[in-house]
Amino acid sequence: MSGLAKRIVNRLLPRPVATRLWSEAQYRQIARAFPAGAPKPHGLPGELIVSLTSYPARYATLHLTLRSLLRQDTAPDRIVLWIAEGDDAALPGKTRELLRQGIEMRIVSDARSYKKLIFALPAFPAAYVATADDDVFYRPDWLTDLVEGQRGGDPVITCHRAHRLAAQEGGGLVPYHDWEWDVQDARARRPSVDLMPTGIGGILYPPHALHPDAVRQDLFERYAPSADDLWFYWCARRAGTAYRKVGGRFDQTAWWSSQKERLYDHNQRENDLQIASLVRDFGNPLRMTVAASRDAAAHPAPAG
Repeated sequence: MSGLAKRIVNRLLPRPVATRLWSEAQYRQIARAFPAGAPKPHGLPGELIVSLTSYPARYATLHLTLRSLLRQDTAPDRIVLWIAEGDDAALPGKTRELLRQGIEMRIVSDARSYKKLIFALPAFPAAYVATADDDVFYRPDWLTDLVEGQRGGDPVITCHRAHRLAAQEGGGLVPYHDWEWDVQDARARRPSVDLMPTGIGGILYPPHALHPDAVRQDLFERYAPSADDLWFYWCARRAGTAYRKVGGRFDQTAWWSSQKERLYDHNQRENDLQIASLVRDFGNPLRMTVAASRDAAAHPAPAG
C-alpha cells in the first residue's frame, strides 16, 4: 500500500479499521514473498510447542502473526497463546477464528511478556518450547531453523537473533550498549555462553534448559522486571546451558500498528541496572558454574 493510499485510508476510516486493512495488505505482500510448503514432522524426542502471549494494544494485528505461525514448514504439536485473565474478552473475531484452526488459548495471571514462557515450562515439562513475539511475521522456515539447530551434541538453546556479551578489565561485563549486537559470525553458530538471544527472533528451549527459578515471579520482578531476555539468559547459564544462533539475519518485520507499542532493547540504562543486579546476586554468566549458581539461588541477596 502506497504512502498516499495509507493517508487516504487513515483519514476516511476509523483508526482500528484503517490499521487492520493496511496491516492485512502488508501481510499478504510478505506471505506472497515467502510461500509455505507442506508441513513436515519436527522429529524431536519430545513435543514441540510454539508459545506466545499478547495484550489488547496488539490485538488488531495479532491474527497476522498467528497466521504466519500456522504456515510453518515444520509442524509444531501445539501453538499456545497465553492471555491474561480479563484480556480475553477483548480478543477480536479474527483471532477467535484461529482458535478453531489449531491455536490454543490459555488464560493465566498477568506477568506481562514473561507469560510467553513461564506458564509453558511447568505445563509442558518434557517439551521443546519455541517462544515468539506477537507482532512479527515469521517466515515459513523460522521453526525449521530453530529445530535443526537442536540436532546432535548436548542440549543447547537455539535462537535467530542474539547479542554477544564481553568482559572488561577487572572481570566485569561491558555496558549493554557496548555488547556486539545481532551477531552473524561462525562462532555464534557453535554452542556459546556469551550469546543472549532477543525474543523478537524467536528462541527454542529444550527440556530443562533453564534453572527452576526461571518461573519464579518474585525473583524476575525483583531482578529483571522489564527485561525477560536478560532473566532467561541468566537462568540458562545457571543451569549450565549454552546458546547457538541459527539462520541468517532475522528480518524484524513488525506490523505497522504495533511499532509504537514495541519495547525495543535500547533502554540501555535500565538494562545496565538490571544486569548489575543479576551479576551481583547470581554471578558473571561468562564464568558461571552450575554449583555456584545453585548456591546463589539458595541465598539470594535482598533487593537493595
